[in-house]
Amino acid sequence: MPTSPTPDQASLRQAVRGFVQRYAPLDVVAQWDDDAYYPAEFFQRFAEHGYMALPFSTVYGGDGAGAVEMAIIGEELGRHGLDIAAGFGLTVFMAMNIERHGSEEQKRYFLPRVFSGETRFAISMTEPDAGSDAAAIRLTATPKGSGYVLNGQKMFTTGAGIPNTVLHVTAVTDSGAPKRSNMSVILVPNDAQGVEIRRLRTVGRHILGTYEVFYDNVYVDSDQVLGELDQGWSVLHSSLELERLFSCAAMVGAAQQVQKMTTDYVTERQQFGRPIGTFQAVSHQIADMHCAVESARLLTYDAARSMDQESTDTFRKAAVAKLVASEALQNATNTGMQLMGGYGYMLEFQMQRFWREARIITVTAGTSEIQRSIIARELGLGAPSRVPQPEKSPMPSRPTPTIPPGGGMPSQEHRVDDNKEART
Repeated sequence: MPTSPTPDQASLRQAVRGFVQRYAPLDVVAQWDDDAYYPAEFFQRFAEHGYMALPFSTVYGGDGAGAVEMAIIGEELGRHGLDIAAGFGLTVFMAMNIERHGSEEQKRYFLPRVFSGETRFAISMTEPDAGSDAAAIRLTATPKGSGYVLNGQKMFTTGAGIPNTVLHVTAVTDSGAPKRSNMSVILVPNDAQGVEIRRLRTVGRHILGTYEVFYDNVYVDSDQVLGELDQGWSVLHSSLELERLFSCAAMVGAAQQVQKMTTDYVTERQQFGRPIGTFQAVSHQIADMHCAVESARLLTYDAARSMDQESTDTFRKAAVAKLVASEALQNATNTGMQLMGGYGYMLEFQMQRFWREARIITVTAGTSEIQRSIIARELGLGAPSRVPQPEKSPMPSRPTPTIPPGGGMPSQEHRVDDNKEART
């Protein structure tokens, strides 16, 4: 299995890294987080460069990029903040579900708007009593006329309050059917009548925001159902592995940033007449951090290559990568905070932001406990799974990714000229 990036992949990395350094430097991202500010202009510019279209079929105007390319984007965005990566990933992966399961009308309507940055998506799935047991949802969609009426509550919906967001809502559409055969995914604009959104106060991740959403007699037409009725479980999980790998890559990028900040600090900080990094008690902690971060990176890209090769072992590899990457980042931030001492605890320094962001990552996108259970089950240990793995819907045939003509950027129709602003 090849491990070296192709020239196109190397160019893509260079382009994304340069873009983020220019338009979302660390101090600016920190200010966005402090202000709970959603940088619409950053994501709009990112869309104008064609990145939102990368993983989609050329049939719908995409570039046919694979899992490795998505991991590259996730890693480079994650270096500057997990919310920066999530602001891209949440919309893209929900849009991929539309490409896989949507009607032709839904595809033709939503995909161009996602590519242009006009529309974004959020997943509205978790409920007060339905977290890791995602199939235990209670929000109902009751038939009425030519559509449905939604009633219920969702929790921890990331980005739900951002303008022009369409919520992917999981709802019980057949109360008499068993779990995972009774739910559907319904597309609901966040400004629809009867939708009430309340922002939650969280320790970190303030750029996108975390919300609870109430659905009070929200009427939707039947053409807002995504995929087949009562098949929402398969719809939601069809892009789960790729979404999980993208998140792993973002965590790796963040962990690399934490390692760099910590190393820079212990190299410069003097105590007892020498840099504290020269003390073995300190340098060994940096060495351990490096080993964990490098392991997470290798596991993430190995899983991404397996996905591109359609390996049957990708599910296990994605779980391993998620477990290792999330705990590597969380441990790295704990070490960074410890070694920076009182300076790490000051809001003027970046370490505390990464520490706050990292605290939730062993919970979101599948807890560490769930990942360990998946891994054990895939190894033939433990009780048989009660959770049937959804059948993967075939994607439209895709050509070799056109990344990038001209070096590092998506195809020409999705590009803008960086020098345009300077000339006008």
